[in-house]
Amino acid sequence: MKTMKIQLEYKCYPVWIYDDEGLAEDTALPPELANDHALDERFRSLQDRFDATYVDTATEFYNKGFASPEEEAAFWSDLKAAAAELAEKCPEGYTLEEAPSSIQ
Repeated sequence: MKTMKIQLEYKCYPVWIYDDEGLAEDTALPPELANDHALDERFRSLQDRFDATYVDTATEFYNKGFASPEEEAAFWSDLKAAAAELAEKCPEGYTLEEAPSSIQ
């Protein structure tokens, strides 16, 4: 059985797919959900918001964090909602595992 994990990494799609042996296979929605444009857009928007917490220039790279506690709380709330939707739509043959550090 394949596993999906919600993992936040700079400039990477937040849904990671692992094969039966636990090796990373892809960072995308599974093929069975490829036509779910609304769900895909939710995760892309979340990734854009996460990426915006980083400074990435020719001379600097660091996480500056969210602009406010309210913005951060809204981000985590939206991520939890997207993860819940993914869990609800989880295709047969997959399990959804949230990485411990991904969702507060």
